Amino acid sequence: MLTALKNAANLVAFFLTLPVVIIYRFLLSFFVTQQRSKPWRRVVGDEAFRWFLRTQNIPFIATLFGSSHGAYVKWCKKSAIEPRIEQIDCEAQIFWVGEEDCDRVILYLHGGGFSLPLTDYSMSFWKFVVDMLQEVEGLKVRLAMLDYTLVPDGSFPVPLCQTVEAVNHLLRQGVKPENIQLTGDSAGGNLLNQFFLHMLHPVEGVPLVKPGVRFKGAYFMSPWPFLLPRVGVESYTDNSQHDIVSPPEKFADFGRRVLSGLQNEAVDLPYVDASYAPDGWYEGYDDLVESVLITAGGAECLKDDILEFADILGKAHKDTRLVVDRFGVHDDPFLDFLIGEKRLTELTPLIIQWVADRFQSSNTGM
Repeated sequence: MLTALKNAANLVAFFLTLPVVIIYRFLLSFFVTQQRSKPWRRVVGDEAFRWFLRTQNIPFIATLFGSSHGAYVKWCKKSAIEPRIEQIDCEAQIFWVGEEDCDRVILYLHGGGFSLPLTDYSMSFWKFVVDMLQEVEGLKVRLAMLDYTLVPDGSFPVPLCQTVEAVNHLLRQGVKPENIQLTGDSAGGNLLNQFFLHMLHPVEGVPLVKPGVRFKGAYFMSPWPFLLPRVGVESYTDNSQHDIVSPPEKFADFGRRVLSGLQNEAVDLPYVDASYAPDGWYEGYDDLVESVLITAGGAECLKDDILEFADILGKAHKDTRLVVDRFGVHDDPFLDFLIGEKRLTELTPLIIQWVADRFQSSNTGM
């Protein structure tokens, strides 16, 4: 009862203070370099989202957001799309967008700190990517979005198990590895890295991907490689007033929820937190995926962590590309679709072209 009252009070405080916060941030944006380059809708939308995440606790946000299943069905209705849901092993689901007879697939692992569900704006972004691949590049691509179990119900390695099953499900359907690109943002990027590390160092009790499989591409958008803020990382302090996920304590809250579910920290930590990876842990990564793209926002708290992760991965995989959007925040390309901004971030066409180039180089698929 006390928790419910506190949550209600926090929500009321959010709505009461939001107009003042938005006006202040809008006026400040004329003098702040990171804000001045953005459309006014983005300035207002980013600040509203940032203030919401800052003032509400994670379990309450999860309750308000609901389930990934509910979000997908609602989004399909709004987008005039027939929902298509497939049940797979490990008690997971795949949400589909696109024609069933298409051989090319993007498998998307959503972010949310392993605590929050799939969002309509991330689905809108990836549908836009699929639409542009067809319209501009002449490439028919299906989008598969994994509904994995969130913490505390799905601690490691449950989401990993579900990711492996999603990939194996595609392979069993006859989709060739060279026609599959995998992508994840934030925690989804962490989960994508877990998947590849599992292929290199199998986790006991988790299904395997057959040997010799090499995927076409892997895209990490604002990946979350280190679960707890580390002392001396400048981007956490420099960007705390600009990023949508701040202050650093918010990342720590998300991280502790993940770490509290580990059954054997000594064994599990190298998979979920790149700072615990032993020497040589990433060797062989280039045998698993042909090309890697990593993007970060120059104004996000995770920027320095992402740069370090890109360096770690780049030493093991020669075709790793890092792109930093100078004034971007966490998951910046998605936020245009949250508020309906037509002037898209410069990362969006870059992502579309990168995905298109990977599929075109395979020279297969319909």
